[in-house]
Amino acid sequence: MKRKVSKQQLTFLQQEFSFLQQQGKLKETDADEMLSLYESKGGTNFVRILLAFGAILVGIGILSFIAGNWAGLPPFFKLGLIVVGMVIAYCAGYKLENHYERTSRSMYYIGAAIFGAGIFLIGQSFHLQHTVYTDFLLWGIGILPLAYYVKDQLLAVLASAFFIIYSFSAFTTYEVGSFGPFWLLLLIPLLFWMNETRFRRKSSLFVMNVLLSAAFVINMLEFFHVTEWISVLIVFGLGVFLALAPFKQYRTESAWTGSVLFGITGIMLTFPFLWDDLRFGDTVPYIFTAIFIILLIYLLKKDSLPAILITCALIYRYYTDISYDFMPKSLFFIIGGLLLIGFGFWFEKSRRETVKRHEE
Repeated sequence: MKRKVSKQQLTFLQQEFSFLQQQGKLKETDADEMLSLYESKGGTNFVRILLAFGAILVGIGILSFIAGNWAGLPPFFKLGLIVVGMVIAYCAGYKLENHYERTSRSMYYIGAAIFGAGIFLIGQSFHLQHTVYTDFLLWGIGILPLAYYVKDQLLAVLASAFFIIYSFSAFTTYEVGSFGPFWLLLLIPLLFWMNETRFRRKSSLFVMNVLLSAAFVINMLEFFHVTEWISVLIVFGLGVFLALAPFKQYRTESAWTGSVLFGITGIMLTFPFLWDDLRFGDTVPYIFTAIFIILLIYLLKKDSLPAILITCALIYRYYTDISYDFMPKSLFFIIGGLLLIGFGFWFEKSRRETVKRHEE
């Protein structure tokens, strides 16, 4: 059985084998034999886009029809209609799986869309007493087995996105004695495990899982009435940890995700109002800003591209804060635009220098 790789990976292998042949380290027949063990799994192409777009349109059409006639249908007929539609879509996907893989995926997507819409519509029809955000939790849980079965990265990422939406409301409606938002304590490890064992360490799913974990921590701290600056500082620390000690298998993803977390929270912590609860709230923001700048200088010396973006954002934040009130608005926007252009030039120049050093 041939190993499927991306087109870029296959091109890289061909170039490397060609280089080894030129150096006399590899025979042409051996190179051909090794290349025959690989095949391109294909990237995003016209057929895949067409089928995905078609699945979206069909799903919207079905949901529009159901929603448009919802009021005049008996409750159990509504339930049966949704279940039958979902089963037909899943069965069609299963039947087409071996010979028409991409068309099969579009059928699975239609089934997942009907399932999600059914959760919302059935809740309204039977007057179920739960928040709309619980529907996102149920939708995410419902498509996880499908994502695992078909090894579909998109469905797993969508499930993570639904869990993030749920996390931002679960604690506000939490009732003592119910498991409530703590479902996520089971789901977050499950998502990480699925990515490691089933999805072959997909970068997008790793990033979504990290963001879900951060959202859970933020909302849990808010639920326990932790002071705002402490909550933001904890997320800042988590971001710094990811950026400075990235996971081995996700080095780039960890660095960028951690940088986004500590960059956003770091700039938030430079605003004095966030430290109002402290006794020395007037001086703490300046102390933190100094530490923040030292951290950015350290990362800039390590050629960190995210650190360049954060530094640009920090400079622009202080430029806006200092100059907006007293500078003529036309001059403010002109200088601000020139600053952004300069930042863009700096980032592009640094990126090219970094790529050149890696090539050497």
